[in-house]
Amino acid sequence: MGWKIVTDDSNVSLHDHLITEIEMNEDVVLHFENGFDVTKGNSVNSTGRHMHTGKSAVILHNAVLFEGIKWLNDESERKLTVEDFSEVDFEVLSFSYEGEMVELCGDAFDDSMFCKLLFKVSGVEFCWNEFVEDAWFQRDGN
Repeated sequence: MGWKIVTDDSNVSLHDHLITEIEMNEDVVLHFENGFDVTKGNSVNSTGRHMHTGKSAVILHNAVLFEGIKWLNDESERKLTVEDFSEVDFEVLSFSYEGEMVELCGDAFDDSMFCKLLFKVSGVEFCWNEFVEDAWFQRDGN
């Protein structure tokens, strides 16, 4: 998809947003049909407010799944493989990117209570076309 805004500025919040599709190629693309939040500190956000995007994506460049763990409702755990990502609705609880590692934790809305994915990457880009409204955490005066 041709995105209007593509940035490596990680001043975004994926918390409580739903990954609706994961493309697994050389790059891993996390699609957010309902968008994510961009903080007012992001270099491409000139609004002075925390904003919510329309449809958006996070691209994990040259991504390799380093570790994937799913904690099941019966409190057991299971390793995840790339094949486990064919169909997913994944609510992000945390996303961190340090050095060459991305850690993504969340709820996969299936037989699991919690999932953690760890990718080795060469870079991360955040992509969207527009801001559609204030972020849920934007307060007047903030």
